[in-house]
Amino acid sequence: MATQLIQDDLTLTKRVGRSVSFSCGGTDQCDGGYVYWYQKKKSETFKVILRFRTTTSEIYNGYNHAQNVDFSADRIKNGCKLIINEVKLDHLASYYCSCRKSGSHSQR
Repeated sequence: MATQLIQDDLTLTKRVGRSVSFSCGGTDQCDGGYVYWYQKKKSETFKVILRFRTTTSEIYNGYNHAQNVDFSADRIKNGCKLIINEVKLDHLASYYCSCRKSGSHSQR
């Protein structure tokens, strides 16, 4: 059975310099509590930003994303959130979460 994650917003509008967060629900189904966050800019492929472990709040950002220092993540009730602490024009994109469940892959 596939894992179904819940994202209310893929793209949000915020002023430059403000913070913004994107939520990902249903992560209790993810193997090891690992959730992956991706950035998708127009005319580009998906780029992995970071991996967040919901059970320990561990963040791994060694995916060579050009803006990896701009992003963080945190736990929320029934999920996690991707955080951009200070929005820049270059953050214009859609953001997606995904995780792995034994025997299946699922993305939102």
